[in-house]
Amino acid sequence: MTEIEKYEQKPALPATTKSFLAEFAPAQCLRVFQKVNTPALAITSMAPTLGNIRREYSEDFLVAYVSVWIVNLNDFVNALRKMLPQQIEETAILIVQEYPYLNLADINLVFRKIKKGEFGQLFAEIDGMKVLSWFEQYAQERARTAADFSMSQSEQFKQDLPRTSDAVAINKIKNRQAIGLHIQQQAKHQR
Repeated sequence: MTEIEKYEQKPALPATTKSFLAEFAPAQCLRVFQKVNTPALAITSMAPTLGNIRREYSEDFLVAYVSVWIVNLNDFVNALRKMLPQQIEETAILIVQEYPYLNLADINLVFRKIKKGEFGQLFAEIDGMKVLSWFEQYAQERARTAADFSMSQSEQFKQDLPRTSDAVAINKIKNRQAIGLHIQQQAKHQR
């Protein structure tokens, strides 16, 4: 399968929201995506994106689904002050709006990193601003990874192209320049 075919393939989503929740509950994602421990692996995982999920089911469903992840985190941490239901919902809405390109492997990786303390230790409280800042840190790391991946793909593509001799390339450039000069001269004479 070529990279283009992989890119064009959309991950199949379960037919119903109930079957989606059974397949992609946070605890289930921890198992399914256990080997996805870098942004590079998340990018290539073929997991459905938040945007795919929103289009397939609805934005309300997606916000509720992301809220489940945040509730799971809220229950996991031993903070003195935890997030309130309204804060959880608002944080989920912002995640859905800001990061529709993240897939479920990405979401799992962000929450796993938070739980492992990779973004810093949680002491007194967890709040929406902290969660959103962790998502932003991850998004930046993912963007760097995607850029590196794109550059390596570009270099590979360039290496795969058949090469012509430098003399042929120079002659093509000279011919284009000559044609451009000829067109400019004709334009001057027509005035």
